[in-house]
Amino acid sequence: MKRTIILLLVLISGLNSFAQTDLTTLIDKCSPSIFKITTYDASGNEYAVGTGFFISATGTALSNYHVFQGASKAKIKTSDNKTYLVENVIGWSKESDLLKFTVKNELSETFPFLKMNAVSPKQGEKIFIIGNPLGLEKSVADGIVSSVRADEKMGETIQITAPISHGNSGSPLMNMNGDALGIVTYYLESGQNLNFAVSVKNLNILEPINAYKFPPEDGQETVVSNNSNNSSNSNSNTTTSDIYAGSKVTFCESVDDAGYPVTVSSVFNIESGGGNVTVYVDNGSTQIQSTGLVVDIYKKGSSDKYDQFIETKNYTIKSSLVATYFDYFFATAGEYVVHVYNGEEKWINDGYITINNKSGSLDIDYNDPSSTFYYIDSKVEFCTELDNLNSCSNAGSVFNISKSGSYVYVWVGQDKALKTSGVTLDIYKKKGGDYDDFVETKNYTINPDKSAFYIEYTFYNAGDYKFKFYTDNSVWIQDGTVTIKYK
Repeated sequence: MKRTIILLLVLISGLNSFAQTDLTTLIDKCSPSIFKITTYDASGNEYAVGTGFFISATGTALSNYHVFQGASKAKIKTSDNKTYLVENVIGWSKESDLLKFTVKNELSETFPFLKMNAVSPKQGEKIFIIGNPLGLEKSVADGIVSSVRADEKMGETIQITAPISHGNSGSPLMNMNGDALGIVTYYLESGQNLNFAVSVKNLNILEPINAYKFPPEDGQETVVSNNSNNSSNSNSNTTTSDIYAGSKVTFCESVDDAGYPVTVSSVFNIESGGGNVTVYVDNGSTQIQSTGLVVDIYKKGSSDKYDQFIETKNYTIKSSLVATYFDYFFATAGEYVVHVYNGEEKWINDGYITINNKSGSLDIDYNDPSSTFYYIDSKVEFCTELDNLNSCSNAGSVFNISKSGSYVYVWVGQDKALKTSGVTLDIYKKKGGDYDDFVETKNYTINPDKSAFYIEYTFYNAGDYKFKFYTDNSVWIQDGTVTIKYK
């Protein structure tokens, strides 16, 4: 019988009902070790998306060989919204579809990592998978081990019932101790729920590489190639480059007459009402080759993650420049990451900055509902179905409506009482690159002792929308964005 093997690039959540409390604890424990991988071609275009996970505190990680195949550059994005460049590929097995690599760790950070367990699991043993499809954190699937099989080509493989599909190659397969048993790799198209992970036992056959740089240096051959006949000892002369490989994002007080940054720092003091900082984007000796920049700003929340989206800004620049800059107004103190992309939304680099009040302290009170920091961990979700706790059961960011209009539930919540008896909702529609087309303002009465509420909002027109929620004292709670399409 013909078998078609499908390589994986997405993980579909499918959660059974066993051991919910234990599984929840394991998810919280293991998720920080798992990250999204994005690879790019030689022109800087997004090439592939997958998943990987750390196996050491110094930044050694695992994924699938095919995730990196043919790529010129790769970066990872961790669950706390930090990004790191993939620096060295240090081993692989094309046959087992495994690849070991390290990330660029300029600050000598210590990374959370998964313990590996090479003992073959038993049939019926409970397992689970965590992945980051499309950047969504902690997508979970669970099931059992159907069988452990010896594959002549791939080595030991673990057949599982946990539902998987395209989009999240490289996700770790874990037992109920949180140990990594294998790396999710493929399923058989000719059957139902025939899903496979390559056992970590196969790591002992990884072919070592002497610090292969990623992206390749000038003149270095492309080891991981789209050519199925290419291997680690290939004599290919293929070379790759990335126009943003030498880029960096820094912060300064100003620029001089020659356009160079003045007083570069990662910490700045501002007045209580906010202040400007100059963001300097330097691409070394290579032209930026774009007439625009797209900048996403995130703020670190009380959970120590850069998960609080602030806004997206667009800037016009000259494509012939090798460096450019813009002023950004920081309204409040805190720690921020600035993601910089070119006008075609190809990632350039990130910059991290700490904004203090003039006193030098952050002056954050997470328990004062008159401050927006009280709502720093709140979130806005959109769905068409609510569960028995009135929470979104099918949260998403894209919904289809009829020509006559359809409603969507909008859920707002956090882990403590909202402490406001009313909320104001301002709705904006995207026009061009910004949400600056005002739609309407709505007001709602809610129970201040509750930690969440929902509304039912009817959309009549397709488009991209932003919902901005405020308390009855005009304190910003949180924003949510949603895309509406016609059926």
